[in-house]
Order: sequence, then structure tokens, then C-alpha cells
Amino acid sequence: MRTKTEIILKEGYPYIAVTGGLFLISLLFRFPLLLQLLFFAVFAFMVFFFRNPERVPEDESLGAVISPSDGTVLEITNTISPITNKEAIKVSIRLSLFDVHVQRSPIEGEMSAREYIHGTFLSLNSPKASELNEQNRVLFENNLSQIVVNQIAGFITRRIVMFRDLGPVRLAERYGMITFGSQVDVYLPLNTSLKVTEFQKVKAGETLIGYVNEN
Repeated sequence: MRTKTEIILKEGYPYIAVTGGLFLISLLFRFPLLLQLLFFAVFAFMVFFFRNPERVPEDESLGAVISPSDGTVLEITNTISPITNKEAIKVSIRLSLFDVHVQRSPIEGEMSAREYIHGTFLSLNSPKASELNEQNRVLFENNLSQIVVNQIAGFITRRIVMFRDLGPVRLAERYGMITFGSQVDVYLPLNTSLKVTEFQKVKAGETLIGYVNEN
């Protein structure tokens, strides 16, 4: 389980160490200035990419669903949810390299099931990517709802990480991440009143996606 003091994710330490080392070598051996700047830019990006900021949910009331991922809402459709095999509203969120890549629990309750699919690494622009690429599906549930969050790897991404095992989970608790560009699909109950629209920017652990069983 992650702590509030972990400003940089430990998963980023190898990337930061390697790029930082290359930058130091370029200084010690007096590489051309442009090459030094390039190594520094890559090192700085790695520190930026693996940042782990604190987030405060917009609404913590019963029935509120908070975005599990940073990114832009790419599409909202009705489909069949994995794991539960029930009709659901799917909200697809596309992450850019500049988004925080940590995923968080959309509700308070239980992480009760998980499905991992060792798939391909197609470009996320491919219509088949969300079906064939590597995926990690997690079911979050409480007395009010069942919500499935699916982490989908992209062409560059080669690693989906789980920070913790199944069990009780807090609202907006960090539970995993995808490295270097990816997509997250959220499957919501049909009785969810959505509060986001397509092409809207959302933040994990902060942005309100909707309410389940809203009166």
C-alpha cells in the first residue's frame, strides 16, 4: 500500500537512475551541449512522469463515482462489462505521456475480482486495441454498485503494475499504474447519472464521473 510521503513512484527509480546517470556522464566527459541538454530533458521528464501527487475527491457522498484515471474522456458507450458480464456504461479515458499514470479506486468498498489478459501491444488508435492489447481488469464493488476498471496497455507501454492485492479499498486509493501512454475503460451500472462528457479532461481520485442510483 502506498504512503502519502511517496512523491515519486518507486517504479520510476530505474528509469530516473539510468537517465540521470547518462546526464552525469555527459557532464563529466564534456559531451556537446545539445547532447547534455537532451539527456537532462529525458531525466527531467522521467521525474515528472513518475510523480505521485495527492488528490482530493470532488464528492465523497454515497453513490459518487470518482475517476480512476487521469486523461481525456475519449468515448462513452453502452456495452457488456468484463468480469460481471452485465450491461454497462463504458467511459473510455485516454492518457497522454503528460498525465499522471497512477490508477485509483472509483468507490469505497472491495476490490473483489481481477482478470489479467496477456495480449498484444497494438497502437491505441487501432479499433482492435481495446480488445486485443494487454489488459488488467479489476472489479470494485459495494452495497450500491459494481464497477469494473480496465487498464489497457498501448504500443509503447509494456508494463501494467498492481500496487496491492484484492480486498477492502478506500475511495481514491492508489491501486496500480500503466507506464508510458495507455487507456483506462470504466464500466458503470446503467443507473449511473453521468457528470462527464466526451473530450472532457479528468483527474484520477478527484474528478466526479457520476452518481449511482441518483434520485
